[in-house]
Order: sequence, then C-alpha cells, then structure tokens
Amino acid sequence: MTKKQALRALGSLAGGVALFTAGTAHVLWHRGNRKTGATLLICGIATDFLLLVSFLVPNFPLTGRVFHRGRPGGNLIALTFDDGPRPPFTEAILDTLKRESIPATFFVLGENARRWPEAVRRMEHEGHRVANHGFDHGILMFAGAAEALGQVDKTEAILLDAGVTEPCRLFRAPHGWLSPVAHRALTSHGYRIAGWTKGVWDTANPGVETIVSRTDDVLRPGSVLLFHDGWSGAGEEDRSQTVAALSEIIRLARERGLKFVTLEEMMEEEGWI
Repeated sequence: MTKKQALRALGSLAGGVALFTAGTAHVLWHRGNRKTGATLLICGIATDFLLLVSFLVPNFPLTGRVFHRGRPGGNLIALTFDDGPRPPFTEAILDTLKRESIPATFFVLGENARRWPEAVRRMEHEGHRVANHGFDHGILMFAGAAEALGQVDKTEAILLDAGVTEPCRLFRAPHGWLSPVAHRALTSHGYRIAGWTKGVWDTANPGVETIVSRTDDVLRPGSVLLFHDGWSGAGEEDRSQTVAALSEIIRLARERGLKFVTLEEMMEEEGWI
C-alpha cells in the first residue's frame, strides 16, 4: 500500500465512522432520545479522533509499544538513518561517521540493500547496526500479519545474502505507521519496534542550516535522531544536505557532553533488550 492509498483508506474509515455516528445520533435526537444521541455523538467524535491519532502519530502507544526515547537523565543519544543505502550519500555519511568515530543504526530497505550489498556490508564492518525498514517502503497502516512479516523476512534474507552477519532485530515502520495486527506479529517474530524522538524533515531539503537548527532543538539526553540516507523506488533524490549537516550536528552534541550509541545500546539501558 502506498502513502496516498493508506491516507485515502484512513480518511474513508474515519469518514464512515463520522457519518454513521452523526446519522444515528440525529435519528435518536429526533425520536426524543436526546441524551443518548448527544452521548453517542460525543463518543463518535472521540473515537474518530483516537482512530486518526493512533494511526497517524508515530510512537502512539495504542497500536503497541514503540521505543522512541531513552533516559533523559543520562548522556546517551542515538543517530539513525532510514531508507538507504543509496550511493553516494550513504558512503559519504559512513565516511563522516568513521572520521568522527560515531556508531549509528541504519534502517535499510531490502530493495536498496539488494542493489548495493557492499554498502550494508560496510555498515556492519565499521561497527554500525543494520536494522530492518521493510523491503519497498510499503505502508503498513492496515497491514495484516502476513504482509508485515513478508516485508521484514524478505529484507532480512537479502541482508544475510549481502554478507551482513548479524542483522539487527529492530524494525521501524515507514512513516511510523503500523497496524496493531502487524505490531503483534512482528514482536512475536522477535522484532522490537523503533520510532524516533523528533523528525527534522531532512527529506524536504530545507537547507543545511535548517536541518542543523531543527536537530539542535532535540539534542538532549535520550533523543533518537532520525535522518535519511536514501529513498525508495527508482527515482533520484538528493540527500546531500543531510550529509553536509552531519558534522555540525555531531559537534553540537559533543559540546553538550552527549555520547552517541547504537539504538540497541540505548534500548539495553532502558531494559528493552
């Protein structure tokens, strides 16, 4: 399911709930059951709101537990990248991380790992963790167990074929949208669901200074930073602004006494692993 299809389906579902609730409340009201009608209308509005929030807001706990923040009292911070690998941006990010001796967690797409296996091998070889972002960035907002497991199993097989010896058993859903059924299936399959503390929308190419500024607002202990080193599909996109912003973000974090760790290390401190 694409992003547009998922949002269209969610809109139809929310609209259906709203129309049914409003229609039923209207009938009850005109039959003299005003209190019942008003109560039903209020409950319908609350249900619709909760439905939209639970599906659209990443890290919302109604669909299942998602790790998105570590301990605020420590000094750990986690750097994560989605949608790669994609040359030359992944390689440039890896060069910066190597130069700065910084570990990171890469949530890779299976379709990209299959095209550029040397990049995922390099990630692991240089001390980073290679995690699962699904095969083709398919939206799992309404996914069943078979679809969700198919995405992660296909990607894990590609990572192993590429030479990654120990793929990380973390999964981050595209856009953070994951159905309760898919969440249960993945956690039962041994995966832990990862989110992020705050997105900086680096994919919109807002400018290097803007990416640094937005990240500066969340450079605090326990933060899980989200950036992108790639994209899905056959088109061409530009991640050079993310590459250019990375060194300054690392410098600011170190100025504040923050220590970069992999997401697994942060989760271990919180008792998630």
